[in-house]
Amino acid sequence: MTDWIPSLQHSPGPRYLAIVESLEADITGGRVKPGTRLSPQRDLAVLLGLSLGTVSKAYAEAERRGLIAGEVGRGTFVAPRRDAREPARRGHAVADLTLNVPPSTGEDRLIATALGSIAADGNLPDLLGYLPHQGLREHREAIAAWLATLGIAADAERLYITQGAQHGLAVALSLLAARNDVVLAESLTYSGMLALAAQTGCRLLGVELDRHGMVPKALDRLLGETGARVVYAMPNLQTPTGAVMPQERREEIAAIVRRHAAYLIEDDVYAFLFPRPPQPIAALIPERSFYTVSFDKCLAPGLRIGAMIAPDAFRDRAVNALRATGWMAAPIQAEVVARLIRDGGLAHQVALKRNEAAKRSAIAHRILGRYLRPSPDVAGFHVWLDLPAGRTVMALITQAALAGITLAPPGALQSLDHAQAGVRLCLGGAATETELERALTILRDILASAESISIV
Repeated sequence: MTDWIPSLQHSPGPRYLAIVESLEADITGGRVKPGTRLSPQRDLAVLLGLSLGTVSKAYAEAERRGLIAGEVGRGTFVAPRRDAREPARRGHAVADLTLNVPPSTGEDRLIATALGSIAADGNLPDLLGYLPHQGLREHREAIAAWLATLGIAADAERLYITQGAQHGLAVALSLLAARNDVVLAESLTYSGMLALAAQTGCRLLGVELDRHGMVPKALDRLLGETGARVVYAMPNLQTPTGAVMPQERREEIAAIVRRHAAYLIEDDVYAFLFPRPPQPIAALIPERSFYTVSFDKCLAPGLRIGAMIAPDAFRDRAVNALRATGWMAAPIQAEVVARLIRDGGLAHQVALKRNEAAKRSAIAHRILGRYLRPSPDVAGFHVWLDLPAGRTVMALITQAALAGITLAPPGALQSLDHAQAGVRLCLGGAATETELERALTILRDILASAESISIV
């Protein structure tokens, strides 16, 4: 059948939407069956007396809604009906698994209460001026006390409040590496570090990565071969793979960094998910380490408050770097974090986030266990999916997108040595556990089927 004609007589609004809504109504009413071949866009435009652009826009919108699918060389066809796991939701994906955000656990109400108390107790004017680049001392003392629970000892003098952990990474990298300098990182690394390397012009090289994180022998060899003096690593719930580095390996890495007179940038944004976090590598070599954390994952990304601990030798340069890149972190947001540390609100949120991470990780491993890296003892909000032999990342992303699931493209979580084919699945963005379960079940079905999409 190629003679479907949309009914446009009683459809207000743009003509392209009228075409889409007519098609959707005919599909729902059973008047147009799955597999029906639609008229070429140019032919339908002539038949309806509309511009080709209007019809093209209608077909694009219909494809976005999952109503039709185009096949190169064959034409455009009505898509198969979605089953119970794939409800048609106009304008919405089944799930977005790209961004590593924590699920909501009532942090918005907690933050609103803190902001209200700041306004009510008369402290607001004190937070609205130009304040120290390093952050108010009372804020730094509160954050230092919180970091002590994560196993990192820091007095307020060595702590710098930043605009999230990404800002801390940017400051540390600016102090340690110049354009064209080699920086070593895990062979699958954090996309934010890739962005920083592109911005600053330093050259990232990948260090072999196994299920326990960065491999010490590989790091030792590359430091010797390249003369690199900067190492970036994420020992706790490494992104994107979720690896957790054991204590013995942390000690090996620390010894290697010291022996090569290098510096470590340690990213520890997921430490809060551990009831008793492993000792940071930075605690073993404080004179050669920049340590960064954030309150984005345990509270809310929009707060943009993090902290960096730097060696004493970098104090003046660190203060100047903060001034140069934003003057100071927003004192009002820092006050919110400090209050929540002091009144126990942060500790309560951390407990809730850990519980959510455990539940969502259990769902992922129940549904996709055969495809996932072995789970560490501590659950996080992301897992790494290893593709079966013969499958391609781009085809998986395309098939998932057609089913309403958004996955991170390879450029966002690029392997520096391109040795491992897979994708990071972020579990926190789904609004509910039911939504997450539905999305992961669709992915499992895609992985279990023969690959049907070729990227030419």
